[in-house]
Amino acid sequence: MIPTEQIPLGTRIPSSLHAVSVSLPTMADVIGYEKREPAILALMNTGYPRFVKHECIREIERFWQSLFDCPNDSIWLTASEEIAQQLAVHLDCKESKYLRHQNVSGLRIPDDEQLNQQSKLFLQHVGGYLCSRQAEDYLVSNQIRKAQFPEETFEGDSEAKFIGVLQPLLNVADPNDIALSNSGMNAIYAAFQAVNAVQRPKGRNSWIKLGWLYADTMHILDKLSIQRESNVDVFDVFDVEQLESLLSERPESFAGIITETPTNPLIQTMDLDRIRSLATEYGLYLVLDPTIASPANVDVSRHADILVNSLTKYAANQGDVIMGAIAVTPHCPDRNLILAEIKEHAIPPYQRVIDRLASQIDGYLPLIEQINASTIRIVEYLEEHPKIENVHWALESKSRENFEKIARSPLSVGGMISFTLKDDIEQFYDRFSVSKGPSFGMIHSLACPFMYLAHFDLVSTDTGRAYLNSIGLNPELIRFSIGAEPAEDIIEALNRALES
Repeated sequence: MIPTEQIPLGTRIPSSLHAVSVSLPTMADVIGYEKREPAILALMNTGYPRFVKHECIREIERFWQSLFDCPNDSIWLTASEEIAQQLAVHLDCKESKYLRHQNVSGLRIPDDEQLNQQSKLFLQHVGGYLCSRQAEDYLVSNQIRKAQFPEETFEGDSEAKFIGVLQPLLNVADPNDIALSNSGMNAIYAAFQAVNAVQRPKGRNSWIKLGWLYADTMHILDKLSIQRESNVDVFDVFDVEQLESLLSERPESFAGIITETPTNPLIQTMDLDRIRSLATEYGLYLVLDPTIASPANVDVSRHADILVNSLTKYAANQGDVIMGAIAVTPHCPDRNLILAEIKEHAIPPYQRVIDRLASQIDGYLPLIEQINASTIRIVEYLEEHPKIENVHWALESKSRENFEKIARSPLSVGGMISFTLKDDIEQFYDRFSVSKGPSFGMIHSLACPFMYLAHFDLVSTDTGRAYLNSIGLNPELIRFSIGAEPAEDIIEALNRALES
């Protein structure tokens, strides 16, 4: 059901302790959040779990500061002992100290602004934060919280339950060819490290980023590659000639190509047949992420060496689970070594998370079918509206032919669109009464001014805006994830916001 009034700033979406989104109902709220304005931050006790420390994590930190020496130091709780050790290496801080208590690991560091920022970004990029449900269980076991947040979970073999749904979508013959991770971003990190492990001995240390990728995907490549200065951006996904020219100039430099199919936020699909051929010819691994449309709508398995998918989107359709999956396809070179490396670097999901996802997985495919039908109607409405400048979606003219080659059916269009307005974004966004915040792929429709949330450093300067426009990204773009509400209700909410 579409809200009739704006959801207050800082409210969890959905109303679960483990919600992955948070309400940012006005442009002033979005900008204030990005500028770290105290009045805005005071109302935001929650946020997307890879970006904002969960309240249960903050409670453990306060508890640990009372247990250990140096109570004024900073504590960063990690998803595993290995991640804590990786963080220590990343920081290269002699004063850091590994901590562990009742199966919860972390790193203590001096309370230094730069070190804290480095820690936050590293854990954000690699999906390294302690899971909120594990943090909650720790608090309950130590009588700091009285009980778990009540929620439905699957009783039985939870992993087998949803792997049975995922396996045909990822198109692998053996369920052991799928590795689970604690987040979609950790899935990308594990694939990145696995390819590096195979390609680095061959002197292949560079990556090609095809298209404007999700921010943390770019950060992993830009910050964690050995020769990050030699990575290359190819922003125009349709310019395969540029890609071919680049490969012919440096035929033995690149480890892999990574891209989203379709891309985020322009919903563009490239010519995967040609790109697959180039990757094979030049010895690159092709890593594909079909999360935006979901593997239930597109099959890219015959093109990819490695598939990465955020199960947070669509599979976990209630909006309260963070999890990822990585699949190694049958034609992937050195596939056994790649798979072993992936499983070495992927952080296994916490069991309660697995049980929660298994309770939702039966709603995955019906949700996809419903939002596909709604998307077609909503795009038709927007394309005819005089206040809409551009609508980006799977069947946009530039992408249509490429997308239809990977779509599972003519109606498999996905639930993600983005659009720009002829008028000012603020009036529309502030009046649009759907849920508004980060993430996508849940039963609730969810809108956000995507470039403001993902790239505020660029949106907030004239130089940055000029750069975005030069590569075809309008800073004022609205990204809209269509949910399970009736299409006519969504259109009515759009109409109210546009006709004001």
